[in-house]
Amino acid sequence: MRDHSHHIQVSKEQAIQLILGACQFSPDVEEAPIEQAIGRVLAEDAVAQMDMPNALTCCLDSVAVHWDDFAQLDGDLPNTSAWVRGRDWEFANTGVAMPEGFDTAVVIENVRVSDDEQRIELLAAPSKQFAGTRPAGSKFHKGDVLVEAGLIITPLLAAHIASGNNAAVKVIAKPKVAFLPTGNELVPVGDDIPLGCNIETNSLLMKGKIEQWGGEALLYPITPDDPVALEAVLRRAAAEADIVVLNAGSSKGSDDWSLEILERIGEVLYHQTNHGPGHHSSCSVLDGTPVIGISGPPGGASFTTDFYLWPAMRKFLGQDPWPRRVKVRLAEAFPAGGRPNIGKSPGAQASPAGETRPREGGEFFGIKQMRIRQSDDGFVAAYPPSSSHPDPVEAEVAGAYYALKSGPGAQPPAVGDVIEVVMRPELQRSTPSE
Repeated sequence: MRDHSHHIQVSKEQAIQLILGACQFSPDVEEAPIEQAIGRVLAEDAVAQMDMPNALTCCLDSVAVHWDDFAQLDGDLPNTSAWVRGRDWEFANTGVAMPEGFDTAVVIENVRVSDDEQRIELLAAPSKQFAGTRPAGSKFHKGDVLVEAGLIITPLLAAHIASGNNAAVKVIAKPKVAFLPTGNELVPVGDDIPLGCNIETNSLLMKGKIEQWGGEALLYPITPDDPVALEAVLRRAAAEADIVVLNAGSSKGSDDWSLEILERIGEVLYHQTNHGPGHHSSCSVLDGTPVIGISGPPGGASFTTDFYLWPAMRKFLGQDPWPRRVKVRLAEAFPAGGRPNIGKSPGAQASPAGETRPREGGEFFGIKQMRIRQSDDGFVAAYPPSSSHPDPVEAEVAGAYYALKSGPGAQPPAVGDVIEVVMRPELQRSTPSE
């Protein structure tokens, strides 16, 4: 019988800290066309290549005039009956350079234009020379920093960078994240499914998250529960990727070899966490590459990936890796019940001893996926799932996670209590790390 008594259990916060300590990255920098840079992290300041605007520019739909025709009138209006279009006045439009020789604009609503558009009558005078215009360089000058390095390029920032005549920018290379599905029971989607086997779907989940978070997914084929095969694929992935995500093989089953292999060829920082689902999440280092262990099918793997892969990718990209915490008011009671596990939810029925894991390492928490809504009284309200094990559709509309303390004597918060939740990565701020 293999000995698991030495397994290190940590809290979610301790796990993130250990992962970040294991992530010693030196990302490359590459050039990307600005239209392909949205969502990437700017590696160098984006600098204006020209003055903008590059000429005196009209800032409203108007007619262009000469200030000299108004300067001596002390607010009175000139007689425009003899004015000639193109010499004494001309149409001028928002964002367009002022017609050559003209220096002031009168908004079009204060002008009567003849049907043939050759004569005008002014209803109001400009207040000063250059009224209704912007001087050259008033938006920015050549050499000005438009967007500082470290920010994620949004569509608005991309447009701002391009307005300085930048067709390309320097960005941080995407982190390469290898995903290793393991298990004799797994078969690819679309194949015949033998009795007792499961369809391997976490690759789809991981690919989507990795790419959404700015990485490049390296999806490996299913590796059977064979120590030799597992060691070979782990070594290959550690050499090819910046981060390795290992799925399954981290628990205490007779075919779970992953952590024993990593203890022998690398360093295991922790074996499990004090929450469920996702109890058998882990982190190791192999040849300088962090190996993040994610356990379970998509329901659990989805949020444990949010917990532990997202911070590692954020650190690679120079972004704040810590999740955003928000205080909210509990709007509904947590449901009771749930399947037997280490962390029984408060109010759950007792399970037979043979179906309940013994508690390890002190406190244990059940992760609840919370819906966040604005309440009628103006406060942000949190709604727990309708059951202890929500289906994927209900889980996907949740915007935050709450760690509900479980076990003997644990009491859930009451309706109306203020609790602290962690926002999902999709709702995090995109800010550089300090």
